[in-house]
Amino acid sequence: MPTPASDLRPHIDRRRRQMLLALAAAPTLVPGLTSAGRRGLQWLDPRPSAPALLLRAADGTLYDRSAVSGRVLIVNFWSIWCRPCREEMPALQRLHSRFGDKGLAVWGVAVGDAPESVAEFGSTQGLRFPLLPDPERETLATWDVSALPTTAVVDKRGRIAFRVIGDAAWDKPPLSDHVAALVQGP
Repeated sequence: MPTPASDLRPHIDRRRRQMLLALAAAPTLVPGLTSAGRRGLQWLDPRPSAPALLLRAADGTLYDRSAVSGRVLIVNFWSIWCRPCREEMPALQRLHSRFGDKGLAVWGVAVGDAPESVAEFGSTQGLRFPLLPDPERETLATWDVSALPTTAVVDKRGRIAFRVIGDAAWDKPPLSDHVAALVQGP
């Protein structure tokens, strides 16, 4: 027996909303549309203070950037619909596994994605670092994110040391060496 259309409405509305969010973000968040001069590794000098970041994971745990002072924090802005974002996740996991107990925290901010989808993605990919849904894309302006993926590396003093716009091999030199130097440094 067919399902009445009224039974499908919440599912369709949610899917339609996700699609509209993705389309609305596309002109500014698709890596291919970013100017070539802005892609890649960007050292920041002087190092600006990292903006506030307060997000709740799908399991209800609240993550506050100020609570990780004294540790290096990698904040990766990504989305499930972004292929390069998904492809760099295993490298971030390997970096997290290598330095997580030495003073590194890795957080993945899922821009425009529903908490349930983010939790399912993290589980199927075996990711053990926090994935923080930002379904309303509230963090983009504060963190100056114009393309996905964008990753900010925050030093132990709460300042952004460098950013990478676009996907990257986080578990290989030179990026792994840059992160190691921040973790081992003052």
